[in-house]
Amino acid sequence: MSADPSLPTPPRTPTRVRPSAWWFALGGGLLVAAVVSGFALFAWTLSGFLSTDSSVPVDGAPHLVAVEHDDDLMLWADETVVTPTCTVVDVATGTTLPQRRPTGEFRRSVDGEGDWLGVAVVDGGVRELQVTCEQPSTPVATVEIGPVPHLGSFGLGLAATIVVPLLLGGLGLLVLLVTGILWSTRATTRR
Repeated sequence: MSADPSLPTPPRTPTRVRPSAWWFALGGGLLVAAVVSGFALFAWTLSGFLSTDSSVPVDGAPHLVAVEHDDDLMLWADETVVTPTCTVVDVATGTTLPQRRPTGEFRRSVDGEGDWLGVAVVDGGVRELQVTCEQPSTPVATVEIGPVPHLGSFGLGLAATIVVPLLLGGLGLLVLLVTGILWSTRATTRR
């Protein structure tokens, strides 16, 4: 018995193909990128509080300091000793640079040893300085000189540290979830 040629054949349903394994790699890569970007952005955010251009002993002698940026400078002093008196001179012009108090209270810990306090701000733009620091007490101390931390960039960095990893991680999880569902519900390809 042969089939009647006048009867229509049922339409073929298109086969749905499983997603490629590369989609799993993409989702996993996005998750790894989320973790890496989180650590990198966190380190970048804190770099303003941790970087210094120079360390000057508080010994009453002038010390040359080279500065690689045009940002304002902050003088950091160990808060456990008496705050030293420092004079900052522009080497090129020989003029004493005015100092002002920081706009807030800036504290940081250096190598886990003691708290350092931002005691003075000097206008930036000078590439070579002569710094002389003295203090009335006898303990030997140092003054750290570095860029002034900017709270605006700190807030932006903190927001980026939260938002970027969340977006990358969420997108990675979404790709893995959709790929996993499609992988499990579709048939294998037959070639």
